[in-house]
Amino acid sequence: MQPPTVEPDEKLLVVSFDGSARVKRSGGAYSAIVWSLPQWTVVSAASEYKADLTVNEAEYHGLLFGFKLGSDLDRGRLVICGDSNLVIRQMRGEIECKAPSLKLLRQKAIEQLRSWPEHEFSPCEKRLEPKR
Repeated sequence: MQPPTVEPDEKLLVVSFDGSARVKRSGGAYSAIVWSLPQWTVVSAASEYKADLTVNEAEYHGLLFGFKLGSDLDRGRLVICGDSNLVIRQMRGEIECKAPSLKLLRQKAIEQLRSWPEHEFSPCEKRLEPKR
């Protein structure tokens, strides 16, 4: 899939989300950043921790948190970026969401997106720097 195309002076919002968790539901953290383009101004950025999350639940919580951070903003075009292939593909409807806990979180995200009629999901590449 091609990354979203953005015109040089186009006004839009970008939400970037992420989540991580320890194994065996030992708790997880999630975060989101909202940028305003074309200047790439950070509108809002925050993170939270919640006990008893899987890594995929933490990713969905990051997505929902991004919607919360942008809830008072203009409902123009929205580009949503995350490094969770599972969440991005489930939200696009490309793969089935089978886990009951993820189904609930996905449904909450779909409900939030109803107020953002022009939105698209874009996967973000995970990059790690090599050890030196």
